[in-house]
Amino acid sequence: MGRLDGQVAIITGGSRGIGRAVALEFAREGARVAISAGQDRAALQMVEEQIGALGGECIAMLADVARRGDFDGLVQAVLAKWGRIDVLVNNAGILRLGALETISEERWDETIAVHLKGTFNCTQAVISVMKQQAKGKIINIAAPSALRGSFGVADYAAAKGGIVAFTKNAASELKSYNIQVNCISPVADTRMTEELTQFRREHLGIDRRDREFVPPEAIAPAFLFFATADSDYVSGQLIEVGRT
Repeated sequence: MGRLDGQVAIITGGSRGIGRAVALEFAREGARVAISAGQDRAALQMVEEQIGALGGECIAMLADVARRGDFDGLVQAVLAKWGRIDVLVNNAGILRLGALETISEERWDETIAVHLKGTFNCTQAVISVMKQQAKGKIINIAAPSALRGSFGVADYAAAKGGIVAFTKNAASELKSYNIQVNCISPVADTRMTEELTQFRREHLGIDRRDREFVPPEAIAPAFLFFATADSDYVSGQLIEVGRT
């Protein structure tokens, strides 16, 4: 038996990187998985096929988390097919790099919309379902830059800092409904971290050591912990995972 047998999980940003690793981990543990991405239908379909090869069930849909209607469509598809939502992983994100004084208003708004507003949109969309079930797990994504500061990612860090605060407030408000809300700050070898490494190399002369980043698959067990009954008495918490 898998640790998520009979559970239904939605993972945004599920087409690659950490989202893909978490989707596959959940599927291996018996969950029925819905994945979304803002673009790249081919990448979504590839993950859907990989889940199918594991013997799992998957819904894969394009959905812009900054647009509430897009995500509502995914929620309705999930409920129509499986009738419940047990876990939401708010993983969708974008990264635009540049010094603080170069950030345009348009870039700022887009970053906040995808990360912070997207986390709000998706969380709000599943609350009524989880309340009716008297059970639910919501896992949000922060970043080290939100906690310690960094170069070239002021908008991204601000959005992630907002997600930390949102996590704690949502956890407090939803605890009486047996809904746990937690946050993971991951450092994994993904396309985003590769772009950030290159940016810092060019602008600051700083390079990374490979051992500081781990594969996305090494991050997935932390998400599994927050998705299972192991975390029934853990809420409003932030953990950092991935830096060695």
